[in-house]
Amino acid sequence: MRLPLLLLALCSLHLSLAQIDMNKLLQQRSQQQQGQGAPPADGATVSVEEDNDPYVPNTFIGSFRMEMHTYKNDKEEKDSPMNVRFASKADMTVVQPEVKDKGTQDMRMLTDLKNKWQYTLMTDDKGRRTAMKQRKTKVSVKENKTDKSPEPTVVRTEETKVIEGHPCRKYIVTTDDGTWTGWIAEDLKGPFMDMARNMVKSDALTTARMPKDMEGFPLEYEWVEKGGKEKMVCYIRELKVGAVDEHLFSLDGYEVMELPSFAMPR
Repeated sequence: MRLPLLLLALCSLHLSLAQIDMNKLLQQRSQQQQGQGAPPADGATVSVEEDNDPYVPNTFIGSFRMEMHTYKNDKEEKDSPMNVRFASKADMTVVQPEVKDKGTQDMRMLTDLKNKWQYTLMTDDKGRRTAMKQRKTKVSVKENKTDKSPEPTVVRTEETKVIEGHPCRKYIVTTDDGTWTGWIAEDLKGPFMDMARNMVKSDALTTARMPKDMEGFPLEYEWVEKGGKEKMVCYIRELKVGAVDEHLFSLDGYEVMELPSFAMPR
């Protein structure tokens, strides 16, 4: 199935959040090395490779907080909402979840796009700072050519409203998996496009094109799966467009440890 680039990028964000948990990260890397892991959907072939694509700077420069609510059978799930802070400059991106448990380590993921490094930054309850460093990777997806899923339907409606000071237009995207409804600020460059480009191999993006009439930054959106049992609602808060604090991207005071680059299946 072909997804619009916007939806693919949102999936990429969730992937990056999962990588922040170091135990899960190491377990996933070990499974990849052994050729294990969940089977890909729709018969597609999924692999993780070292990022050798040419450097392309971020188009979104700024920061925001993303508030994500998840529901199952019309009831909000226990760990919902999840808040994630995001910041980017031309050559670096930072993603940091806000943890509810005060005993949990402070963690964030820093990606150096130009030098092709990923860092998981951790501060323990004693103030010790550690940075796990590894070569930047990308997910490569090869679709099942026999998949005959219909193309997504994208509708740009006439409905508008102002969010975070920006005029937004309502879009509705329908796929065979469900319906995505979003309010897009068409005057802003969307950070999710940057994330998709920097987390997914360029050959995979050719099958996940962003419709030309759907450019911008979704400041609110809702995803409802086809059966209606699962739903996610997201709000962008505290949006700031323009240069952000340099200390967010700094490794000062961190003890840097390099993780081995595992052999990854192709």
